[in-house]
Amino acid sequence: MRRLIVVLALATAATTACGGGQQSGGSGQATTTTPSSTAGAPDRAKVDFADDICGAVAKFVAPAAAFRPDTSSPAAAMTSLKTQLSSLSGGLAEAGNDLKDADTAGVPDGQAAVDKLRNTFSQMKQAVDDAKAKLDTVDPNNQQAVTTAVQNATKEMGTSLSSMQNPMDSPAMSGPEMEAAAEQSEECKKIKQVVANRSTGSTTPTS
Repeated sequence: MRRLIVVLALATAATTACGGGQQSGGSGQATTTTPSSTAGAPDRAKVDFADDICGAVAKFVAPAAAFRPDTSSPAAAMTSLKTQLSSLSGGLAEAGNDLKDADTAGVPDGQAAVDKLRNTFSQMKQAVDDAKAKLDTVDPNNQQAVTTAVQNATKEMGTSLSSMQNPMDSPAMSGPEMEAAAEQSEECKKIKQVVANRSTGSTTPTS
C-alpha cells in the first residue's frame, strides 16, 4: 500500500519550483540546475510567488507524506486507504483554489504556470477520486479482493500520474532567479523537508 504515495512523485516534480533542483515526472526530461552562489538577493515578487506555489502544494503533499496504512486487518487497511484518498482529494481541491490568489505579476510566465499547475492538480484529483470509487465497491472483509483492488487502483493511479507533464517545466520557472527565490521561500523549505523526510522514513514536521 505504500505505493499509494506515488502521488508524491508528481508532487516532487511540481516542487522543482520550490528549489528542488531536479525535475521529474511525466514525459518531461529530467534536468538538474545549480543555484548561483554569486547572485544577489532574489526578487521579492518571485519569493512571494514561490511561497504561493509551495503553500498550495503543501495542502496535499503533507498529508500524503504522513500516511501510514493500518495493516491490522484487510478491513482496517481498506478503511485507512479510502480515508487517505479522501484527504488527498480534498487537499488537491484546496490547492487548486489557493492558486487562484497566487501573485504572478512579477514572474514571467507565472500565470501560465499557475494555470497549468491548477490543471495538473485537477487531473491528480480525478485519478485519486477514480481510485477511491473503485475501492468503494470492494468487500473489505474479502482479503483477496482487497489485495487485488488496492494493487489495481494504485497501478492505474500511478500510470495516470506518471503520464502528466511537469507544469513547472519552463525556462521562466526553472531558471536561476526562481531557484534563488525558492531558496528564500519558507513554504518551499517546508515542502523540501516533507519530501526528504518521506524518502528517509523520518517523522514529517508539523510546524
